[in-house]
Amino acid sequence: MSHRRKILIVVVVALCTAILVPVLRHYQLRAATEAYIAELKAKGEPMDLAQIIPPPVPPEQNSADTFRSAAALLDADKSLLKTSYVSGMSMVAPGRAMICWQQPDVRDSDATNSWEDVTAAVAQNSKSFLLLQQIIDKPDFDFQIKYRPGIGGLNFTNLCLAESKRAAQRLGVVVLCDLHCGDTDSAVKNLRALLALVKAMRDERFVISELVRMAMASIALSGNWELLQSPNPTDEQLAELQRDWMDLDFMQGCENALAMERVRERSTAAELRNSNSKLQDYFDTLFESPKPGGKESLFDRAKIETKFFEWRYWWSYPDELRLVKGCQVLLETTRSAGTNYSLKTTLHEQENKLQGLGINASSAGSMQFSNRTDLHSVMSSSVYPLSRFFVRVMRAETAKQMTITAIALKRYQLKHGNYPPDLDSLVPEFILKVPLDPMNGQPLCYRRNADGTFLLYSVGENGEDDGGDPSLSPNVESSYFYWQNSRALDWVWPQPATAGEIQAYYDRQKSGK
Repeated sequence: MSHRRKILIVVVVALCTAILVPVLRHYQLRAATEAYIAELKAKGEPMDLAQIIPPPVPPEQNSADTFRSAAALLDADKSLLKTSYVSGMSMVAPGRAMICWQQPDVRDSDATNSWEDVTAAVAQNSKSFLLLQQIIDKPDFDFQIKYRPGIGGLNFTNLCLAESKRAAQRLGVVVLCDLHCGDTDSAVKNLRALLALVKAMRDERFVISELVRMAMASIALSGNWELLQSPNPTDEQLAELQRDWMDLDFMQGCENALAMERVRERSTAAELRNSNSKLQDYFDTLFESPKPGGKESLFDRAKIETKFFEWRYWWSYPDELRLVKGCQVLLETTRSAGTNYSLKTTLHEQENKLQGLGINASSAGSMQFSNRTDLHSVMSSSVYPLSRFFVRVMRAETAKQMTITAIALKRYQLKHGNYPPDLDSLVPEFILKVPLDPMNGQPLCYRRNADGTFLLYSVGENGEDDGGDPSLSPNVESSYFYWQNSRALDWVWPQPATAGEIQAYYDRQKSGK
């Protein structure tokens, strides 16, 4: 064999290898991704959009139109309710909250109004609040959301998120107004309408929807706290509210939303592989555009096209695999926490599993806050931010358990004239079982004080029992006294603030401290 022929054979073999190896690698990466997805499907994991979409609500049970009518009236409102928002349970010191309905006027960060003006504004919107109260008997919404896979697969115009949040805020103000006027029956109806809104949104299956639901539940908690400071609620009214709170399930909402996120991201990956223009448009929305006046050279364009080619045939598959595995970690974390509360332990396990996949704060931050287009982590970079969503859910679950317990304590006091010596005394007449603290999986902490009050608390995000101390952790300074502050030692159910504490709070506000 001639020397020239040997060289030719070597060149042909080299070229074939250069072509064959990347092709084989493409199929290898794709097969690994598809094999893991098939494994999850075999275990019953919902991996397709049809498995995630919620069932339709029967027309006779659907309150969506009733809500839209109420929302339209609230949107057209020109009263002070449109410009002034007053929240209940205003925290004035660690573990201490102002009973807002007892105050001589109504204050927010921008203005002070008289109760007469607030009452007039509420009366002006009475029709919308009566419509919202109708949702109590049919707490189900079906806004005919168009669930579509791939890019732009959300129809946020049908979600009514802003309208729902606004309705919750207005109802929160009405509850305070009702209590100030001594109309406990109306306060309970409006509070139950607020909780009905939270429940009715339970099946939208988006992270943003769940975040709004939890914000609305926080408004309801403030109103509920204000109601518990009133001497007028009956046991029957409190029992109804207790059942409404028990009907809320934030853990299932979290699981549904995470499953939807996984399906959406996978659909997006498939769509981007099939369209160069969509791939380019997608990255233009993720990363900073070139500076104005900048001109892209042919060489720069060639580099970008090469990267897109590499992403489509090689990088996208391990990225998708990492995404699917990361979402599975989040789902398993949520399911585990739903049956075995313990935020600190669960988060530690979740963090270790994500770290093993190469998913952490550093990798997520490099994509979000830099101009570097790292096409190796386009899909999976969304997983780490979702891990913090779980913390919000556990907070909401803790707030729910605390509220249910506080209502049971009030019911016991109404019957016996004082608070129980322990939470076991509430079972089974006022509560089926002692609620657990989602932060550590143990019963919520409680003791009756010598002065006739009580101390009810969760151990908070640090997972340690600090004896019911609502103070911030050492070396942390803040004027933010929210009872579920992530830096608080314990999450203490607030006790009413004294007149001196309230005045000191207003003095600090006036001085800007």
